Amino acid sequence: MSGGRHCYPDSEVLINKYNIHDKELLEKLEIQKVTAKLLGLDVRQDRIECTYDKQHLIHIHKYLFGDIYEWAGTFRKENLYKSERVLSGGSTEYVDYHDIERQLDELLKRYKDFEWKEESEIGNKVSEFLLELWIIHPFREGNTRTCITFLWHYLTGKGIDFRVELLRKNPMYVRDSLVMANYEQKKYLIRIISDALAEAVEPKEYLQADDTMREQYQIAKADYEAFREKYFIKKS
Repeated sequence: MSGGRHCYPDSEVLINKYNIHDKELLEKLEIQKVTAKLLGLDVRQDRIECTYDKQHLIHIHKYLFGDIYEWAGTFRKENLYKSERVLSGGSTEYVDYHDIERQLDELLKRYKDFEWKEESEIGNKVSEFLLELWIIHPFREGNTRTCITFLWHYLTGKGIDFRVELLRKNPMYVRDSLVMANYEQKKYLIRIISDALAEAVEPKEYLQADDTMREQYQIAKADYEAFREKYFIKKS
């Protein structure tokens, strides 16, 4: 089985600068490298020029993943299938790769002059913005981390305080909540976004979805199971 043009032949392992052919080993290396890059960005945000446009998004992806992948910072040239546990291994539907640039342009143009500080339900609006950006899924890999970093820069540029570390510390919850929000179950995404925007963040503890979920933010088991049953998608 092949994972596409960016993978080694007859493999789902992404072609990488270290020539690693073990998927789990590559994932571990990627986490280490990207975590170090994000820490560097926390110390000096000016490592990336904040232009709040497509090039800004490209520069973030190149910065985060350029040490690992030659194709970092380039938009994908194929459609994606990404296995999601909340879809029983099925994939959500991302924007067709032919429409990536057009949809990015439309999204960023629509929000260019938006008055974030005057928005009464800012948690809902920020969640909507992030979801639309994430569904475009511009890159072959690393979209969630890139979109979250872009959102942090974008809101900071608008004078909005955003605790990006809250999303970084709960990656599986964020991933699941984005998938669920794409199918009209938005409360979990809005919850963590609203907390990241709040003046004080108190520890949250929600019911576990399964025994593998050990994050601070968790989706209620009943909601998780009901969602999986309703939106079961067969693997392509």
